[in-house]
Amino acid sequence: MAPLFFIFAAIKTYIMKTFSNFLVLFLFLISTSIFAQLTVNAELRTRAELNHGFMTLPTESAEAALFVSQRSRLNFKYNDEKFNSYFSIQDVRFWGENDIATKTGISINTKGFGISEAWFDWKFSKNWALKTGRQIWNYDDARLLSHRNWNQFGLAYDAFLLHFDKEDFQFHLGSSINNTWISFDKTSFNPNSPYEEPLGYRIKYFNFLWMKFHASKNYSISLSEYVANYLAPNTSSTLYTLATTAIHLNYHSDKTKVLANIFYQYGNKSSSQKESAYMLTISGKHKLMAIEIGAGFEYISGDGENTMAFDNMYGARSKYNGKMNYYLIPKSTKNGGLIDLNANIKWSINKHHSIGAAFHNFWLETAIYKQMVGMDYSYLDKNLGSELDLNYTYKYSKVFNIQAFFAYYFATETTEFVKGVDRGTSTSPYWASIMLTFKPNLYSK
Repeated sequence: MAPLFFIFAAIKTYIMKTFSNFLVLFLFLISTSIFAQLTVNAELRTRAELNHGFMTLPTESAEAALFVSQRSRLNFKYNDEKFNSYFSIQDVRFWGENDIATKTGISINTKGFGISEAWFDWKFSKNWALKTGRQIWNYDDARLLSHRNWNQFGLAYDAFLLHFDKEDFQFHLGSSINNTWISFDKTSFNPNSPYEEPLGYRIKYFNFLWMKFHASKNYSISLSEYVANYLAPNTSSTLYTLATTAIHLNYHSDKTKVLANIFYQYGNKSSSQKESAYMLTISGKHKLMAIEIGAGFEYISGDGENTMAFDNMYGARSKYNGKMNYYLIPKSTKNGGLIDLNANIKWSINKHHSIGAAFHNFWLETAIYKQMVGMDYSYLDKNLGSELDLNYTYKYSKVFNIQAFFAYYFATETTEFVKGVDRGTSTSPYWASIMLTFKPNLYSK
């Protein structure tokens, strides 16, 4: 038996060495003969969360839930004189959710694996290029168009992007299409349940035009138009159009940063809904030595006499209205809009450690409870309560960091009303998390 063991060991060693040499040779050939530059890196992000009221108010019978989620990505990037390309494989899962398992072990999960990004960018002239494929869009301060990176899945768009880029001016024209079918037959659907394509809450077509002017090294202005098309029930071609016109102002210096937005929304998302809505925001930060202080204000319209609830579509959520994610709007306030007055502070203790805090005061923009019929809501006012967010970051190195978060919500009776909780039954909403992120560079040539 001993000679056989050594023979198999020798064969195994030879195969592994041959495979390793082949892999090195392959990478060398593609990096020198085909690619001008090839970079391979990864992201492994694990997040543990303790949830007792995330997104909605808990009641006295609710128990806290502890779970862990993980995002794993393998990224390939290539550049040459005329083409850029990016390919990102992604797997997102909760620990223990594997659906092929036994009592004694976990085998595999049939869901969670997919493509985060897959695009190429063709530079067909000095400043013009066309980008096509699954790509990330993240414009201005991400109020309407965001990558939502806090979400473990993130948000990418299957789209075309025609763009012109110079130092003092940028012009981008994008178009995204969402399909879950390639044919349509009305007769195959129940007329009593009007057909909308699966996952019909998604925007069917999303198009935008974005222009940015750099007036100086400290000041810029962006003008943009977003057009969202929603598919009408029981049809494949009738669309409703909701448009948003936006102005974004950006001022930044070494110590100060100020951002402001004006959004006006018009059109409709259905035959019965007409839109005339708006959102106004302003935020600023100023750095004093190792401490950065900031403040912000948001005014988002609700269903009033002359306005409708503003829809922030693909915009960032937890980045602006608290880590508890109570107000994703418009439905999360019963279409009552939102006013958010907030303040924040960050202390960079040294190059490795920093701590921060933010406090939000929330109000309804429109007293939608006065429009309710059948109950007495005279005890309510527009006060939605407040939220305290705390965070700590430890930057161990360029490729590894640890972040910890804690959030607590101070609810009111109006909060209970918009969250559909019986009066006086909510209790102690809190959420805590710790997240470890590792981004190693695996190969570069």
